[in-house]
Amino acid sequence: MASISASIPQALATAPLPPESSLAKAIGIEALSSSSNHSNSTYALAPSHGEPTSTPSLPQPPPEGTTGSESFSRRYRILERLDRACLNLAPSFFSINMGTGITSILVHDLPYNAGWLRRLGDAIFVVNIVVFILLAVGNVVRYARFKGLFATVNNHLVSGMFWGCLPMGFATIVNMVAIVCVPAWGHRWAQTALGLWWIDVVLSILVNFGMIFMMFTRHDHTIETVSAAWLLPIVSSVVAAASGGVVSTALAPFDPALARSTVIVSYVVWGTGVPLAMFIITLWIYRSALSGTPTSGAFCSLFLPLGPCGQGSFGIMMLGNVVRTLAYTYDVGLTVPPGGVTSSTSIQRMADAVYAGGMVTGMVLWGLGLCWYILAFAMVVDHVLKNRDFFSLSKFSVGLWAITFPIGVFATATTTLASELHSPAFKVLGTILSVQVALHWLYVSCMTIYKACDGTIFAAPEVASFEGNVTVRWARERKSDKDDRNLEKAHNSGPRVNVP
Repeated sequence: MASISASIPQALATAPLPPESSLAKAIGIEALSSSSNHSNSTYALAPSHGEPTSTPSLPQPPPEGTTGSESFSRRYRILERLDRACLNLAPSFFSINMGTGITSILVHDLPYNAGWLRRLGDAIFVVNIVVFILLAVGNVVRYARFKGLFATVNNHLVSGMFWGCLPMGFATIVNMVAIVCVPAWGHRWAQTALGLWWIDVVLSILVNFGMIFMMFTRHDHTIETVSAAWLLPIVSSVVAAASGGVVSTALAPFDPALARSTVIVSYVVWGTGVPLAMFIITLWIYRSALSGTPTSGAFCSLFLPLGPCGQGSFGIMMLGNVVRTLAYTYDVGLTVPPGGVTSSTSIQRMADAVYAGGMVTGMVLWGLGLCWYILAFAMVVDHVLKNRDFFSLSKFSVGLWAITFPIGVFATATTTLASELHSPAFKVLGTILSVQVALHWLYVSCMTIYKACDGTIFAAPEVASFEGNVTVRWARERKSDKDDRNLEKAHNSGPRVNVP
């Protein structure tokens, strides 16, 4: 018995240690070092930086009869998958929120509408809120857990531009609150919509001006790096301005003066977006003429110029409509003379001029959008004929969501023209575009859910900028690894017995 007891420390010393934690492998990274302090660990990135080149090794199941250990192992594998998803949850994923939001608006306000379509639009609106919350929480965890990732995204030539998707996706929620909740529940929801809109305006201006500042001072661009993605942070201001028109329409019956202030701010915000977007489109035309169409992975960005054209058209017409409604219905003018009093005739004359100018500008922008829609559609069809697997499962990425929102806002401009001009032609065309957006949303939603289940949808190009290392805060370890390390520590600090 004494000899058996004496041999235990020696057996522990020669026992093989368990394999390394599979946490890093499951998220596409390998552990560089391990220590007893796991609050700040460093990992090396796998070459794929998005999709693992091989199936990651998961923890081995514990022996039979250890039900608690099996439950812990399952929970740990779920956490590993969430880690990998958060690491690769790029800002471009907010395009899902944009596409879902614009689909809810189009279905709810379809020109040839029905009660079941409005209820379907409400249901998609609820789904959009859930998607936005999940993406927002995931991004907070991403930048809190992975050290230095936020700065890397902002310095990346492409990924940082997708921050514009955040306020644009949020604006679709604000619009549906004004369209659905205010008529149903009244004044307090109008105030809620206004408060949410101000949050969206602040986010849009920060993203717009902030990314332009980064482009001028931190990025190194050439004519080859010019892309339609440059429009994303700028168009966020255009979307916020158009959203101001929707919110002021809902607010006018309760507080016309506050609706007037909202309209004035919206015009200013519109001016920070549409002219800049035209400058970027000019640069992009020059680049495309010299270097040709984008690569296959970025081919859907051809539809992005539709964004400022469609939403700019919708926004300027919507604001003009609100100005006229305030003048004729509530006797509130856009401007106030020095004396503070003006006649109803002067107010209405001014409103008619603003409305007419908005309609003309809206039609011009809609015509420019029609040009981009036809050109982009023709180039995509030409590309698909040469690359038949373009829409296959293996080629699918979040980039295909880039088609949904631009065509969607072009459809809203079309339906607005149909309403203001009482045109059956625009009404039919707006319905066709809305159905196209809804069908495309169904396709990309199903593909996204499928690829999210197997994890292959999560791929962020900015992760490669870490050049092999990413620091992880609050790194976890398996319970078995921790127990074995404590056993080894106890063995090393215990008395040594020489066994003959």
